[in-house]
Amino acid sequence: MRPLAIALPWLALLGASCAPAAPSFVGPPTAVRVEAPAAAAGSLVITGVSIVDPENGVASDPHDILIEAGRIVAMVPAGTLRGAGGVPRLDASGLFAMAGLIDVHAHVGEGGIAPGSDATRARALRQFLRYGVTTIFVPGATGAGDADFPALRERCRAAVASCPGLYGTGSLITAPGSHPVSTIFNMPPDVPAEVTEARGVTVLRPGTDIDALIAAKQAAGVDAIKIVIEDGPPPWYPKPRLEDAQIRALVEAAHARSLPVFAHISTSEHVRIALDAGVDGIMHGPTDRLPDELVRRMAEQRMTYVATFALYDGILTWARGQRESDPYALAGVEPSAIESLTAPPFLAAAAEDEAGALGYLANNSDNLRRAAAAGVPIALGTDVSNPFVFPGYSAHEELSWMVRAGLTPAQALQAGTVGGAAFLRRPEQVGRVAPGYEADFVLLARNPLERIENSRSIVAVFADGERVADVVSATP
Repeated sequence: MRPLAIALPWLALLGASCAPAAPSFVGPPTAVRVEAPAAAAGSLVITGVSIVDPENGVASDPHDILIEAGRIVAMVPAGTLRGAGGVPRLDASGLFAMAGLIDVHAHVGEGGIAPGSDATRARALRQFLRYGVTTIFVPGATGAGDADFPALRERCRAAVASCPGLYGTGSLITAPGSHPVSTIFNMPPDVPAEVTEARGVTVLRPGTDIDALIAAKQAAGVDAIKIVIEDGPPPWYPKPRLEDAQIRALVEAAHARSLPVFAHISTSEHVRIALDAGVDGIMHGPTDRLPDELVRRMAEQRMTYVATFALYDGILTWARGQRESDPYALAGVEPSAIESLTAPPFLAAAAEDEAGALGYLANNSDNLRRAAAAGVPIALGTDVSNPFVFPGYSAHEELSWMVRAGLTPAQALQAGTVGGAAFLRRPEQVGRVAPGYEADFVLLARNPLERIENSRSIVAVFADGERVADVVSATP
């Protein structure tokens, strides 16, 4: 794997949050090692499995699934599959097949504060799969800038059982002296471009040819553009931000090349600016209450809402010692990542105001609930790589937070599957367990439509039809 820049643990720090006690499970989580059958020419039949359909809120009667060359080619009622003689079979009677989760805000890192390495980043990518996250979207930074992203994606395509499907923006675009350069990087406004680009950030300086900039990013093979609409965030407010005219020009240039644009935001005012410019999605929930007018406009303009509860949940969690003692985290998160976050100096420096955290969570919950009711597109994103936002694990935390906010389990699962596929503009390739789709899915012991924490009852994970050899489950 190509060398990656050091993870940026504060890339999207916008505020603070706190979390209730972790949900209880029927039994203790365990790491489950599985052995894949010896498939003939990449083919496999999975028999007797119920299909989780979050769009209709139901789980089907038992079905048989035929996989060939990394895709689902047939799915029929159990016992009716014909023409698959000699193909290896896996009995999944009593299990539930759910589309692999899609995390659309996932930087490449382990969620700790120790310096990264090729080995730790490879572990982080594989950890997504172990928790059932089969596709991720990397919105810049952490070694996924314009120069590194194409090679990183090719590495993942060549190792489907060790890396999720990978999409991304290349280097994110920000204003001189703004987030994250002068905030988490603590760099001066005049830092050379090669320094910020090495960290996966493009600084848009006055006079830059925006059309040429976007053309170069498209030539680098990015799937979308990420911009920073930010005059903070706390505790660094106020900072410069991109001018409205620049934002409009970036969006116009990207849309002219069929590239969607997603924006890092902190407040409702940033959402308004993004709507005025035609931005396609916001990469965080605003810290204040969204006015009803903006919710309506988001629905009308089909602007995707990515709440990133897991980021804010993690910010205060460390002060309470919750996440590093959660059995489901301990079962699958690298011990070195957890240990890096338990040192007394870090814990002391990381304390946050609980009242402010509760206020943020209340606003984000209310905003998400009203957005979903209004028909705003919702996708699951966690901001992996921030402290305590662990690859894969935090996607399940995000699902739980969505339900706490008022969404049904079906709505939360839609956000984590078909919502992510729509965000990626791949609605006919990923996000569903159906013929013609990539064979990215999770076999569960329990139905997640009945209780969202059942998404953690993982028995097996398939990525492009290949079975991941070591998964993390909250077992009965």
